[in-house]
Amino acid sequence: MQRLVLSASALALLSGIALAAPAQAGSYNRHGNGNVTYGERAAIARSAAHLNAVRRHARADGQVSAWERARIRMAATRHNALVWRLRHN
Repeated sequence: MQRLVLSASALALLSGIALAAPAQAGSYNRHGNGNVTYGERAAIARSAAHLNAVRRHARADGQVSAWERARIRMAATRHNALVWRLRHN
């Protein structure tokens, strides 16, 4: 009985995933207002990668100093500004 319940729930879960709408290539790839070109998406991806690298570097020693927090905040602010500028041009 338990095997039947687990099989049915797994089947329901997998069928829900299969029927779900395909995910977009990032939340910045919209149609209508806010179109972002391939080059702009690449710039956003590079900016996001840089932000993640700054975060990883800051957390590498297990302690994030005030200077590192400021660098993370500055990188996040620049990334958000880039995204806004590219979506609203």
